Amino acid sequence: MGISLRANSPFASIAKERVTEDQSPSHSTQLDVDRCALLHNSLAIYGWVAGGKKIAQLDKRTWWIKHGSSGILPHLKPCLAKFLRKVYDFSANNLFYYVSGLASPRQMLYLGDLMENHDQKQGAKYRFLVLYVTPKELVKYPAGIIYDQEKAEAIFMPTFNHIYNLEDVNLPWQKLESILSAYMDLVDAEKVFAINASLGYGMRYNTTPWTLMPYTTRDLRVCLDLWRRLYQAIERRAGVEPSDDPDLHEPVCGRSSLSAACIPKGFAWDLFSHARIPAIRYVAPGIRLPTPMEFIDQPFKDIAEKYPKETAHIKMPILFFHIEGTVSAKDAKFRFPFSTVERVPCGLYLDALPEAANSFEDSCRLLLPFRLGDNKYARMSDGKIISKTHIDLYGHGISPFVMRHGPKLNAILENWLDNVESHHWAVDGEGVAGGIETFKLADTREFWWRYRIPEIRSI
Repeated sequence: MGISLRANSPFASIAKERVTEDQSPSHSTQLDVDRCALLHNSLAIYGWVAGGKKIAQLDKRTWWIKHGSSGILPHLKPCLAKFLRKVYDFSANNLFYYVSGLASPRQMLYLGDLMENHDQKQGAKYRFLVLYVTPKELVKYPAGIIYDQEKAEAIFMPTFNHIYNLEDVNLPWQKLESILSAYMDLVDAEKVFAINASLGYGMRYNTTPWTLMPYTTRDLRVCLDLWRRLYQAIERRAGVEPSDDPDLHEPVCGRSSLSAACIPKGFAWDLFSHARIPAIRYVAPGIRLPTPMEFIDQPFKDIAEKYPKETAHIKMPILFFHIEGTVSAKDAKFRFPFSTVERVPCGLYLDALPEAANSFEDSCRLLLPFRLGDNKYARMSDGKIISKTHIDLYGHGISPFVMRHGPKLNAILENWLDNVESHHWAVDGEGVAGGIETFKLADTREFWWRYRIPEIRSI
């Protein structure tokens, strides 16, 4: 994620234990018991207090006191058993938005039994355990944070509806302290809030005391800054002299046009009404800002009226940057009811989907007029090869921390800025030159790395 620790972070007292750009996770093949237990307990205590409960009421019994037995002990590595003897386990609160808490013994061993039935086993039957459980309010058939006892690594697998190949060497496993630190990062970034129930705020999902914000002020600020830096870098290379008069800089879209395009209040509204129109046309090869009429004629603007129930809690995908050409809704892979549009324009969409429960209003979908993946060089952030689709370029693939969502707009703008400043892309009087075919370089041995968002915390 790469965010800086807040000076007033509620976790300031354990700053030296958190994983950051400057503080690495353990390189040992053993679980860092004390570090992980401290992170777990600090997150649990913060959620309890921020949720409006008194510290004196906190149940400080450990998982082992509540669940430990001679029956489960033979299935646990000594370091994991030690960890379970140190961490609090209480059911009155979720540990975090994405994990309700530690698994019960039955939940913990379920994955081993399931994998044995699927003939997907190697080594000990209970090498892979469910350590933390996904809240049932977020997914059907909750799984959670999977822990590999052999390598002392973990990964978030939200549901048993989609079981990862846990022996795949390319799976983005993390140290447990990295995942717990990432959750604290989300609190510091104000993406996830612990809400005091006494204040009377409603929560759509029963993830007490945690709620997920669709976007943050920081998300908006970072995107606006990257947008400004991108078009200024292009303008400099194009030899364009932008006006210094701020009054002459029109926003990407005025409020009347936003209303005509059926853009609801939220990230897209704030972004378009504050981002300035550049003096150039193309911000990436073959990718440009739409004309005012193209913007107003959003491809999904009539869907909410046709399907009010299905769209009650989700926002429509919004076409931001335009690419010439259209593809079928099937190839675009928009979910129902947006899939009912026969053909959709290509371009970069702000896409709050796939799940209302996992809303990232700054997540994107780059819809190309051609498929990538024939040459098997184009990759997503997790290293997975893109498999002949129109939409996976810049995709994260599997997130080891949270439920899957599209790449964040700031990551894509940063990639485009890097390609401009590194002179990977040519620039002419209209902006970035070369046409959309340039993006086919993403599926070549020489240049695939230019079109991949680095494997950072995809949250």
